[in-house]
Amino acid sequence: MNHYENDDHEIVSDKIKNIKNIQWIVSYDNVDEIQKLYSDYPKKQFSFKHTAYKSRIGREILFFSNNLVQPRIKDYDPVKFKKEKKIKSITYID
Repeated sequence: MNHYENDDHEIVSDKIKNIKNIQWIVSYDNVDEIQKLYSDYPKKQFSFKHTAYKSRIGREILFFSNNLVQPRIKDYDPVKFKKEKKIKSITYID
């Protein structure tokens, strides 16, 4: 009911790729069609336990603007970062 059609994804991709002077991250289901739209950008693939509707393993992919610095942790897992409220920092839980 609320799913995008292929043309919708292309429009969103074009809009995002034309953003200037702002760092951005895009998260999507990890499928070939989406990977093609953002093929010129850094990416990080990962999985997580998805519990909405029914339990399953979700395959996701993040795409980053070229001006965004990624963590220097080898093979990091995006779901293992935790925001520390008291000290206003982000910790990686290995």
